[in-house]
Amino acid sequence: MEHGKFRTSGIVGCYGFVKVCCGTVARRGRTMVMGRRMDGEFADKFSVAPMMDVTDRHFNTFARSISKHATLWSEMLVDSTAIYNPERTERFFKLGEDVRVGPTVLQLGGSDPNKLAQAASYVQDFGYDEINLNCGCPSDRVSGKGCFGAALMKTPDLVADITARMSAAVRETVPISVKCRIGVDDIDSYESLRHFIETVSSKGGVKRFVIHARKAILKGLSPAQNRSIPPLKYDYVYRLIDEFPDLYFTINGGVQDLNQVEEHLAQGAHGVMLGRAARDRIWDVLGGVDARVYGDLDKGKSRREIIFDYAEYADREFENVKRVSKVVLVKPFISAFHGEDNGRLFRQAISNNIRTMSIYESVSHAFKFLDDEVLDRLPGQQKPERALAWPPGNAELETVAGTS
Repeated sequence: MEHGKFRTSGIVGCYGFVKVCCGTVARRGRTMVMGRRMDGEFADKFSVAPMMDVTDRHFNTFARSISKHATLWSEMLVDSTAIYNPERTERFFKLGEDVRVGPTVLQLGGSDPNKLAQAASYVQDFGYDEINLNCGCPSDRVSGKGCFGAALMKTPDLVADITARMSAAVRETVPISVKCRIGVDDIDSYESLRHFIETVSSKGGVKRFVIHARKAILKGLSPAQNRSIPPLKYDYVYRLIDEFPDLYFTINGGVQDLNQVEEHLAQGAHGVMLGRAARDRIWDVLGGVDARVYGDLDKGKSRREIIFDYAEYADREFENVKRVSKVVLVKPFISAFHGEDNGRLFRQAISNNIRTMSIYESVSHAFKFLDDEVLDRLPGQQKPERALAWPPGNAELETVAGTS
């Protein structure tokens, strides 16, 4: 099998036997339901990746209104920030009740076992179902000067010590997980990855690993380049699934849509994580998750209702929360009409009017450039094939979009 390719269902090979039938995956004597272990310990078959300056509590509030079941992650919270700036930490990371209705994960960053244990103890009451240790970020600020993130993969015994202390500092109902790469720099063999997983699980008590199926190159590549240049090696993750039947693995990296999510789940992945695809096409990606991944056919509210509800929330946040800008508050839904007729006019109208109108008023004005069918479409509902209502680039409409 080539690196980065999916395994073929129903083939006996070095990665075991996989059979997909009626949504059930059977692997080496263990039964799962489309990637979910029957014991229900971890149910997050679909996750939105933690992204700095993206997956804040405003993004997660909007995302949760689209999908009840997707697992939503926080941005990375550095341990020192949690310990020494609790007011800021609570303001930006404590979840509202509307987000808590579905599964959530808070990610911590750091390398000091005592500080991370203290931070975990503090944030365990913020409403998250799980706390994760970042062992995958290749940013120079994190893995270079900070000596954590992906750099931690070089020291599996330290990671095990960290996770053991974090687990001891929180309630038994709050699991500690690890998000990592398949390797770092020249430590990139399957054997080194296997050693990392074995050490952290046996000594650190970690049962769940989220693995970006690329190695991290800490010098010479930017974070963006580290998301595309190192080759994907999904086979490493699938080998881990076979060799560690008592652990839970979520696969990350290179996944762009729900078709690929379903393929990975059918191949035996316990869960799949998407990042920037969910940010850039939030309605297209999250809108189909509940039905296609979790079998929940309840369509919920229309896109019009969801965005109006969020706009009311955003206006309350702007009035009541210190130092939050309207630009930050509209970011979560600005791509909600990606690929739709006149979606660009919607974005332009929001951008041009947000400084002089409330967010709700800006949305009401911007909705004038979209058809009712587009606005009233339900999550997961397919876009009908039809002619454009207004040709893109219509100068008159673009002028109107910029006025109040």
